[in-house]
Amino acid sequence: MEGMTVTMPLLHNSFSQSQMEALIKVAEAVNSTLNLKELFQLTLEESIKAIQDADGGVLFLYDKELAKLVCPSFVNFTPTVTKISLDPNESITGNCFSSRKPILITSPEELAAETESMSASNRRLFDASLAVHSGQNAFRVMCVPLITENDDCIGAITLNGFAEEGTFSEEDLRLLQAIAGQAAIALSKAQLHFDLQEKNEQFEQIITYQQQLLLKMNAGAGLASMLEQLSKQIQKPVSLLTIYGEHIQLGDLKDHFVTNEFPIQSGRLLLGKLFVSTEPGHEISDTDCYFIQQSILFFTLEINRESALREVEHRFKSELMDDLLNGILKEDFLIRAKGLGLDIDNLLLPVTAITEATSTEESITDFSWKREIANLLQVEVNQHFPGSLVVQKQQRYIVLLSVRDDISKPFLLKKIKRLADDLQRLINQQVQNLTIKLGIGKCVHHIEELPDSIEDSIKVLQFLHDSDSRENVIDSASLGFERLLIPNKDKDIDAFVMSTLGAIIRYDQEKDSKLLKTLRTYTQFLQRPGQAAKELHIHLNTLHYRLKKISELLHVDLQDSNDLLNLQLACKLLPEDIEK
Repeated sequence: MEGMTVTMPLLHNSFSQSQMEALIKVAEAVNSTLNLKELFQLTLEESIKAIQDADGGVLFLYDKELAKLVCPSFVNFTPTVTKISLDPNESITGNCFSSRKPILITSPEELAAETESMSASNRRLFDASLAVHSGQNAFRVMCVPLITENDDCIGAITLNGFAEEGTFSEEDLRLLQAIAGQAAIALSKAQLHFDLQEKNEQFEQIITYQQQLLLKMNAGAGLASMLEQLSKQIQKPVSLLTIYGEHIQLGDLKDHFVTNEFPIQSGRLLLGKLFVSTEPGHEISDTDCYFIQQSILFFTLEINRESALREVEHRFKSELMDDLLNGILKEDFLIRAKGLGLDIDNLLLPVTAITEATSTEESITDFSWKREIANLLQVEVNQHFPGSLVVQKQQRYIVLLSVRDDISKPFLLKKIKRLADDLQRLINQQVQNLTIKLGIGKCVHHIEELPDSIEDSIKVLQFLHDSDSRENVIDSASLGFERLLIPNKDKDIDAFVMSTLGAIIRYDQEKDSKLLKTLRTYTQFLQRPGQAAKELHIHLNTLHYRLKKISELLHVDLQDSNDLLNLQLACKLLPEDIEK
């Protein structure tokens, strides 16, 4: 027969006795298993046995997700052939699949012409897959579509002849069509069995997964343990952020990964967010989505359970703070404070915080979220100042910072400002119209000193609010004369004087020096240092030396008008006999 390409419908002529026997053998073979891999291989092997001049072959199936024809099975090719993925209409197999018609090629010349549409990359792979043949050439090819009983074309079988002697006939093509028909039915059944088996396995995995999550929750393993189980199950990097400020990250997260966000909600209240990272172009499968949704259900239960525990803790903290502010310092006070996490061995620095709406309208979500800020504050505060305590009182949050006695005041203020910035950033992730502001009291060594310092932090915070300042942190020691603009008692005036002049008063007492008298005299003769030196009966150089020492001790600049105003007021308010 001369070389030619034949596309033809299935002929209904009867098969010869030998062909019928071959067809029966193929049917028995392909119906003997429901294992897809075995079925693919049996289909090819039995087809090659039934057709005399067939030396090898490949089976291609259409992958809907890839929109490509892929090769799960082969005979007499190298494994490289499985790397080929054909577009419909590409080369002989693609044309057979898209047209749903058989193709017969009986000469190398026609074969070369019919494979011109193969892409360069697939051509290189195909040539490499022929390495087992000395000539690295196929002399004849026939290809038939795999059409199921539901009339779905699921792929194609291609047989090759590598020996120069021999040929493929139309009878061979008809036989291969019949084999393909048997194989397609068997493949369809096997695929159905495989799908059912896969769904049963998935169902078992889901039941097991739910049981494991339930055991973890009952055992109090916590969110981190549950999140770790999810990450292992779906084999992807995951992270969890709750409204309490908890942030858990698991897995190796690359910069180029795509982040998929899943809200964790209880009704309309947002409790947190789950983040699942995937490589670009890789979507989360339906099965993984189910595991994620199941995890979110347990995350919600666990977060709500932790919330109930926080409510009990909040009540104990509130009672402790009431006793503190009312001066009820019972014998068990320090034990209760320590039990709630306060490190009573360090210095204590009260900080009062408030949240303010930046718009006149406040949504239900904003109002609900304000209740959780105390928990968020506790988490963030403990990251910056371990051993601290946060208590919500009405619309304020009173924070008792545990501070080492060797930390400098400038560094301490810097840490508190960084804390305020971190808090604001976390708040902005949930609500857009809330700002947080902090008022700082003074460090104290004893619990008995805390009520006055807490009151200071509340007052300076109120001043920050009333003054419409854009600052988010204010220190009571830095107010200066502005402190006198706040409604005050005598002790507030004393506190202003001591915060302004206390360092040189203590220095004079320790060194028996005259710095306070020098400063008082200097503030009386600001523009006349010579007159101040004369009044003090000292040399002008001595005056300058003392003023330099005063600047160092008080951390002020005597050339700064604000610093000078604070010093003048403090000197005026200082009793005359304090120098004695």
